[in-house]
Amino acid sequence: MKFLMFMNTTTGRWIRVIVGAALIGIGILVGGVLGTVLAVFALLPIATGVFGVCPINPLFGQSMKACSVPVSRRTPSRRTPSPTA
Repeated sequence: MKFLMFMNTTTGRWIRVIVGAALIGIGILVGGVLGTVLAVFALLPIATGVFGVCPINPLFGQSMKACSVPVSRRTPSRRTPSPTA
């Protein structure tokens, strides 16, 4: 579960995009059918990172939306209280 929570952070999303880009590069280097399949598969981690979804979260009973961190774990807003009359 800690892994899923990490992958739902901004850092985790960036890692998915970087890994996807690396897989595209490897697919281009490999070439042929295998390289094409690898490059097309690489679009999945890029898309999940960019759009903020995690398709394996529902397998663990969580929302597919990657940013669905429980409210108790979010940092509280630092708004100043408005003066009352």
